[in-house]
Amino acid sequence: MDLEFANPEILNLLFLLPVWWLLVWPRTGAGVLYARGESARSLARWWGAPAGFVLLLPRLLRTAAVVSLVLALADPQTTDVVEEMSLQGKGIGLVVDLSSSMLAEDMEAGGTRIDVARDAAVHFAERRTLDELSLVGFAARPLTRVPPTTDANLVVAGVESLEIQMVGDGTDISSALLTSVGRLMESDREPRVAVLLTDGAHNGTGVRPLMAARAAAALGVRVHAISIVGQEDSIARARREAYTRARAATTGDMRTVLSGIAEITGGEYFLASSGAELDSIYTAIDALEAPDVIVTEVESRRSERLRLLLLALALLGAETLLKGSRWGVIP
Repeated sequence: MDLEFANPEILNLLFLLPVWWLLVWPRTGAGVLYARGESARSLARWWGAPAGFVLLLPRLLRTAAVVSLVLALADPQTTDVVEEMSLQGKGIGLVVDLSSSMLAEDMEAGGTRIDVARDAAVHFAERRTLDELSLVGFAARPLTRVPPTTDANLVVAGVESLEIQMVGDGTDISSALLTSVGRLMESDREPRVAVLLTDGAHNGTGVRPLMAARAAAALGVRVHAISIVGQEDSIARARREAYTRARAATTGDMRTVLSGIAEITGGEYFLASSGAELDSIYTAIDALEAPDVIVTEVESRRSERLRLLLLALALLGAETLLKGSRWGVIP
């Protein structure tokens, strides 16, 4: 706890107190009538103090009252610093593949890839109530479906309205990623995170996906990449992984495009073959991108002016009572 004065210049008035004491206040024994001086002397003997102290007590009370008034005018304030903790969300961009291959009915219970992708993204958005979310759908070209907003319900509605081939057919991962990064840079939330979901390889022209990932990393955007593959493709996936391992033995490079994007930007790569797996992946991302705990120091000030004013009144009252008592001093 610290003590500060709002008007410290007022304290200079305290230097005038000696002048007031010597010139304004009448001196003891000079023009002062001790109406009950014998009683004052008796009281002084009872206290074991000199009679002069008792006779000067009204002056001391008035002086203390004046000091209290000067301090009150200077407005002393006690300052306390309290730490307040709060949660701060992030800037998160959802990027969802809308190519025709997302219509494949190879999820559990005959569901399509886009169905489980929509459901998982909705559940994720509903949990991220502290974040500023944006939504980009893509196929042959990207489409900003929902710009950055703190209204999770608006993002949920945007996800539910996603349809296949809204922007042609194809899988331009680079353009989708760069568009999402652009939307994220419109937000003042940090850190910024993109969650990219696709079921196919990049087939767009122009910037390559890893170059787009480097641009995202340079702007501080972390990308979590999700590849969704149907259950009936498990055999083909096993063959592809065997080929990748064999190729790694000779080239030392096991990165796919999506895992490369995640690695470059500091994110994670995930593979889902069912709606349940996709839900668990979004839950894992939810944990990875938990809200940040912000500790803020809040300064609170409390004025002590009223207490000093009350003290001054009490001192003046004591002086008045003393003057009116049997030991009073009447000028």
